[in-house]
Amino acid sequence: MKVLCVLNPRAAGGEAMKMWPQTAAILTHLGVEHELLSIREDHSLTEQVVAHLTEVGPMAYGVIAGLGGDGTHSGIINGLMRLKEEHADSPIPPYAFIPLGTGNDIAKSLGIRIQDEFSSRDLRRAVSAIVHGAEYDLDLGRINGLYFADALTVGLDSSILKERNASKRVIERLPLLKYLVRGRFLYTVSLGRRFFGQELIDSEITVEGVPWYHGPMINLVVNNTRIYAGGFDFSEDAYADDGLLDMVLFTAHTDYLARYLLAMRHNPHRIRKLSDELHRRSMQVQGGRLDIRLSRPVPIQADGEELPDSDHLEVTVAQHAFRIKIPAEPV
Repeated sequence: MKVLCVLNPRAAGGEAMKMWPQTAAILTHLGVEHELLSIREDHSLTEQVVAHLTEVGPMAYGVIAGLGGDGTHSGIINGLMRLKEEHADSPIPPYAFIPLGTGNDIAKSLGIRIQDEFSSRDLRRAVSAIVHGAEYDLDLGRINGLYFADALTVGLDSSILKERNASKRVIERLPLLKYLVRGRFLYTVSLGRRFFGQELIDSEITVEGVPWYHGPMINLVVNNTRIYAGGFDFSEDAYADDGLLDMVLFTAHTDYLARYLLAMRHNPHRIRKLSDELHRRSMQVQGGRLDIRLSRPVPIQADGEELPDSDHLEVTVAQHAFRIKIPAEPV
C-alpha cells in the first residue's frame, strides 16, 4: 500500500512542517510506502490536490492522509469530493486525519486523542490508523457546492475569525510580531474586539421545510462533528454518521457567554448536561436540510475558511459521503 501525505506547511504556524520527519519515521517503521505532497502557499490547496490526483489517478494510493488542521482537511476533502463527483466510476481511497493544526475539532470528534501538547504517542496513534484503523463513513455538510466536515458558523464566531485573519495578514508583514503574536492569543484579542460591537440579526430558520425559529440571533453554529472550536461540546447527540446536522442558536450576548461557559469540553459531565438540557428545546435542533434567512448579509465560515457574506443560506447534509480511517489502536 502506498500513502499520499498532503502536508500544509503553514498549519499551526509552521508546527506541522516540523512534525513531518517524525511522521515519516513512523510510516517507515510501519512498513508503509509514502509520498509527500507539500502544498504551495500561493496556490489553492483544493486545486493542488485535484491536479495531482488527476495526473496520477486516485487509485495510485491505498490511503490519502492529510497533515494539518481542520482547514487543511476541509480543503483536501473538497478536492477529493470533486474528483468523486466528476469520476463516479473511479473510487476514492479512504482518508486519514493527522491532526497537526490548532483546534483539530474533526480529529477530536473522531476519537483521535490529542493532548494540550501533541505527544509522540498521539502522533503514532493517528498515523497507525492508516494501517490498523477501522473504516468509517463520514457525513459532510454542504453549502453552495462547498463541503464541510466540522462546522459552519454564521454571525459572531465568523466575524471573530474574519477579524483575526485580517490582523494575522498585517502581523505577518512584521517579522518581530509574526513570532510573538500567534494562534490563540490573536483569536482572544479578536474576540474581545468583536463581542461588544456585534449587533443582533433578525433571522428566520426553517428545518426540513418546517419553520423552527423567527427572531433575533447573534450567532449560529451548524455542527457535523461533535467538538467545536477546539474545546466545546454543545450536544451529546451529535454523530458524524447519522445523516443529520446539529444546529445551535445563540439569541443574545449573555446567552452566547453562558452557553459557551457551560459547554466547555473539560467541564464536569453534570455541567455540560445542564447546558444541553437548558437549551435543547429552544436553542438546538437536528436536521438534514436547513434554510436560513437573515435581515442583512453577515460573515460566514466553514471549517475555519471564510465564505462570502450572505443573508440567505441553504445547508444540506451528504450522508455517508466520505470514507475515512479512524484509530483502532488503544490510547
